[in-house]
Amino acid sequence: MKQIDIIKTYAQKRCLIVDDIPDVRTALKRILVDFGCSEVDTAGHAQEAIEFCEKKHYDIVLADYNLGRGKNGQQLLEELRFHGLLKNTALYVMITAEMTSQHVINALEYQPDDYLNKPINKDGLRPRLDLALLKNEALIDVKRALDLKKPANAILACKRLLIDKNRFQNDALRMLGELLIEEKQFHEAQELISKLPQSKRPLWAQLIYAQCLVGLHQIESAEQSLLELIQENQYCIDAYDLLSEVYWKTDRHEQAQHILSKGIKISPMSATRQRALGSVSRELGDETTASLAYRSAIKHSKNSCNENPEDYTSLADSLVKQMQQDSGNAFKLTVEAQDIIQQVERRYDKQPIVCLRSKLISAEIFDTNGETEMAEKACQEALEIHKHLKFSVLENTSMQLSIDCARSLMARGKYDEGEKLLQEIAKINRDPDFTVKIDKLLRDPTTKEGIQYASELNKRGIEYYRGNKIDDAIQAFKQVLAELPNHIGLNLNLIQALISKSKYDALDEQELNLIGNSFQRIGNLDSQSHYLERYDYLMKRYQKLLPQPQNATS
Repeated sequence: MKQIDIIKTYAQKRCLIVDDIPDVRTALKRILVDFGCSEVDTAGHAQEAIEFCEKKHYDIVLADYNLGRGKNGQQLLEELRFHGLLKNTALYVMITAEMTSQHVINALEYQPDDYLNKPINKDGLRPRLDLALLKNEALIDVKRALDLKKPANAILACKRLLIDKNRFQNDALRMLGELLIEEKQFHEAQELISKLPQSKRPLWAQLIYAQCLVGLHQIESAEQSLLELIQENQYCIDAYDLLSEVYWKTDRHEQAQHILSKGIKISPMSATRQRALGSVSRELGDETTASLAYRSAIKHSKNSCNENPEDYTSLADSLVKQMQQDSGNAFKLTVEAQDIIQQVERRYDKQPIVCLRSKLISAEIFDTNGETEMAEKACQEALEIHKHLKFSVLENTSMQLSIDCARSLMARGKYDEGEKLLQEIAKINRDPDFTVKIDKLLRDPTTKEGIQYASELNKRGIEYYRGNKIDDAIQAFKQVLAELPNHIGLNLNLIQALISKSKYDALDEQELNLIGNSFQRIGNLDSQSHYLERYDYLMKRYQKLLPQPQNATS
């Protein structure tokens, strides 16, 4: 493109400058006008920029990273993309005086079209902006297809660019690889990257190849590829995230926590990464690390579209677990947990699932501190919310938050209410990860995967029982019920094993309570249930084992 054509290109672009310093806005506007731009708006903070973008589409946005109070430049980019206010065909250039690696990496994670350090002058900005414009024009057909939400057309446009060959061929290749991954065309993406010499593959190509291996369930190869990638480039933060997913999916939670912690040391300002660390830490029972992670997630998502009520409820629940483990700090932890709950109820008072979760956590806080009446009041408030719950709201609520509510209801003995919530979640969500989580809590699994999972865990206990190793069978069923606490068949198996033990050894109070708790989890069976006959038989046997009330004497 000739210089005159570049000037004409600038003349066609609508520009927005976002900076909290008026003199900087004025200087940047003057530079863009000198480049040939005829329409240049300026905003002093992120919210003003969003309001501008709601009224018209901009082709070039120059935004400072530090915008004073409120959203920063990275959060602005995130917000504009989240709400579809910034087209794929637009350029977003981040400008910053921040030089620390964590700020730079955090900003680059959201992939602005360029990233410039202050001070900015005409001679420094022109070549960078010219190059960004030229690349944008070369890829314009791909980006237009993405704006129209036609990924198949975008893939075809990328392939045409690769045939035509131009200076931005690598960019087209990268976009094609990323699009194939998004469309789950892993074999084609793998074939695309395999054509590049292994010794000369750029970082992005190595990452796409690793994503292909994960998508094709070649877990060992994916793990090895990602470890090598991290060793070669310790700042490839996406590799840490992907490797943590590999560990999480293969139940290697300690390794997932370790690799996430390493990633957070490099780029600690990602709320999503902190949230993932909180989740895996809770799975490990490491509530201290979890609470630190959720505090950071709340801090770094504030004022952004990434703000999530689940961070607040998970933090509060984690603090409750710490209260139960550390009585010496109970008062301090109680104050923080109650403060978090108050924030939740102020911020998310229009979201019934969030309110339900907060009331259940409040009940647990009161229980932990021995305030039984207050706990019961909070529980009743939760049940009132559940009673009037329109299950259509679940479609717009975090599935994990809904599952947490169901689990909490069941933990308080409200099995019917918890089961109802889980059944509604199962109707609207078919994600395999959540399906297994739901099935683990249901009294009767609903999916093939859930049924198979329960059956495999049940085998060992049945083998012990058939071999007349009753104590071993009881322990096996108790371990299985730690994962599937409400499964009817498994609870009946435990009850049957305990009743069988009573033939040769009197059951103690704890064992009788165990049977009672299992019956409570099972609840009232439907008259058509295939478990009903066995349930009735075992209930009669159980009632004979209970201490009989003595007749009153006159």
